[in-house]
Parts: sequence; C-alpha cells; structure tokens
Amino acid sequence: MPKTRLMERCEGYYRLENRRCDRAGTRDVRAADGDFYVVCEYHARQAWSASVARWHGESDVRAAAPAGLRPGVQPAA
Repeated sequence: MPKTRLMERCEGYYRLENRRCDRAGTRDVRAADGDFYVVCEYHARQAWSASVARWHGESDVRAAAPAGLRPGVQPAA
C-alpha cells in the first residue's frame, strides 16, 4: 500500500521534454526496477505510461536512468 506524504518533489520524468516534474510528491510507488519513488497525483494516475528517475537533490539533474512505473516496461534513456 503506497504511503501518502507531502514532503519531496515528484520524481516523475517527462521523457519527451527531458525534464523533471515540478509538482510536490504525495505518495511512494514501486517502479519496474523494484525501487520506490515519490510521485505526485498526476504521475500516480498515469502509472501505465509514466516514468520516474533518481535526481540529485531537488535539482533537475538526473542521477540515474529513467524507469517505468509499469512492471516489465523500461523506457529508453
């Protein structure tokens, strides 16, 4: 069961725009890579096609390749 919280910035990743989501994270979700990521309501609802990534702090610089939220789907980096 995902936890709800309003603490960190969403770790959602917009592939077409190559940028991080600007919304506040509200819940933890498990991605296809098995790790948990903080996402906003929008990315939680778009889990079928959404991507997440690890970021350097609150910056827009990715620390790792994106992962899909849907199990078995890994987006192109």
